[in-house]
Amino acid sequence: PASYLLATIHFGTPEEQGIDYAQLERTLAEVETFVNEANLDEAWKPEYDGYRWLPPEQPLSAMVGQDDFRTARALLPAVRPQDLERMKPWSVLALLEARGESGGEATMDARLQRVAAASGKRLVHLETLQQQLQALDCVPATEHALVLDERLRAPWILRDESAAAMGYYHSRNLGAWLADIDHMYGLSYAGKAIEQRSRHCLLEERNARWVGQLETLFQDGPSFVAVGAVHLVGAEGLLAVLRRDGYRIEEVPL
Repeated sequence: PASYLLATIHFGTPEEQGIDYAQLERTLAEVETFVNEANLDEAWKPEYDGYRWLPPEQPLSAMVGQDDFRTARALLPAVRPQDLERMKPWSVLALLEARGESGGEATMDARLQRVAAASGKRLVHLETLQQQLQALDCVPATEHALVLDERLRAPWILRDESAAAMGYYHSRNLGAWLADIDHMYGLSYAGKAIEQRSRHCLLEERNARWVGQLETLFQDGPSFVAVGAVHLVGAEGLLAVLRRDGYRIEEVPL
């Protein structure tokens, strides 16, 4: 039986995304298992704080400078200044790329997990919350601060990239989205090198860890898999690897 692999986006409204959630629910009803990146209901543990927060003696304003910190505050008005001071650069960058929208019950990923759980599907997660945090925090904060500094000096690039990402997603042009990400507009040579290392942790390493699990699940029975859109495309994306391993892939319009 067919399994489904859905590309998700972590911000935006259903109208912006061009997603018919009623249709997704009907598709989900056809399968036995729902699969996503990590359990969004997993309780936060104190030992996870080190992945997200800077040590008290190393506030964000000291890493990027007061001018950049003021820019970050202006771009993220919903974040309390005392929390922004503690956030690691990767966390600030993630919020900026998502237009300041933080994860919550309204996100696509949370909504799908909630529907799957309510309909009694078997829930499978490709990684633990700690593994996800390790991937996000794989570049030292002192280095990632350079990327954040360069982004905050040209904040219009972030706005343009967020708008472009939503446009690519809505038009289902994920390959162009990944190419845009890989171009790393506005970053210096050093900034691009740091971002490339971060991208490898977030995409290629996780894809390699996930694909064996997915193939086992597909052999066990029909599954509905929902993972971030850019995990699907590229030479080492999930679609390319599954094709190389002999899977037939067909696009299903939404």
